[in-house]
Amino acid sequence: MREMLIEECIQILKLHHFRVSKPLGRSCFDIFASRDDIRLILKILKNIDSLSKDQAYELKKISYILNAIPLIIGIRTRNAPMERGVVYDRYNIKSVNLETFKDYLEGSPPIIYANRGGFFVKIDGYQLKKVREELGISAGKLAEAVGVSRKAIYKYETQSANPSIEVAMKIEEVLDVPLVKGIDLFEKESNELEFNENLEIDDYKKEALKFLKELGFKSFVFEKAPFDAVAQNNKENIVLTNIEEKTNIEVEKKALIVKELSKLIDSYSLLIVEKKEKEYSKLPILSIKELEKMSDAIELLEHIKSMLRY
Repeated sequence: MREMLIEECIQILKLHHFRVSKPLGRSCFDIFASRDDIRLILKILKNIDSLSKDQAYELKKISYILNAIPLIIGIRTRNAPMERGVVYDRYNIKSVNLETFKDYLEGSPPIIYANRGGFFVKIDGYQLKKVREELGISAGKLAEAVGVSRKAIYKYETQSANPSIEVAMKIEEVLDVPLVKGIDLFEKESNELEFNENLEIDDYKKEALKFLKELGFKSFVFEKAPFDAVAQNNKENIVLTNIEEKTNIEVEKKALIVKELSKLIDSYSLLIVEKKEKEYSKLPILSIKELEKMSDAIELLEHIKSMLRY
């Protein structure tokens, strides 16, 4: 079921001119997609409530660093099937079913979001206040007409609270004006993310990250991603980095997946190994000793480019 959902999601994205990664297997995300300046990191789940807090944190962390939008595509919550046209929330990550996602890509954004206590909508608070005052209706009169408190009306106008579907429909009926706004699934969260970089990692990985730091890269470490770290020396130069003791078939396969993934964000990939046993065609790979000999970030990036040419 989940595999079919992933494949269907990939086909929908391609239909709408996204460049799409292959399914990523055991990772905190399943699909990476990009189109123009839009980058999406998608997790596909049968039950969106099965996403753990740690998985959500890693998903948000990767999205923040790669300037992407995290999104969950699911079938149901713990309690019921997900409804078409409704946006759910899992640890502050927007979650929708595949039909809602398809509708959004076709130009019909959802207008309802699920929260504790029921279904709600976002309304244009500025327009609400403007029309109410033009019609000479006090906040108290409008509140009485739609069955809420005057304080609630003020909150809707300042957009510090949102009404239920029923209340929003009553307000629109009284004022005879559309107020409900569509929900932008591709809107990025403005909240800064606090990173917890106190992860337990092997000594050889610490050594590789130390040398990257000496070259001028800031590295962000991951536990549940197809790469071990994202190394940045500015927003343009991003290196998706795998760090392993030695190469084997599984390591090579993962490195090739990450290499293809790096193309979707116009970045670089690099496999760092404690002991390098051979060279690989068009796969950037360095031993820790080779990395140590690099003088700066420019030399490393040029070396990666040269390895891609041969």
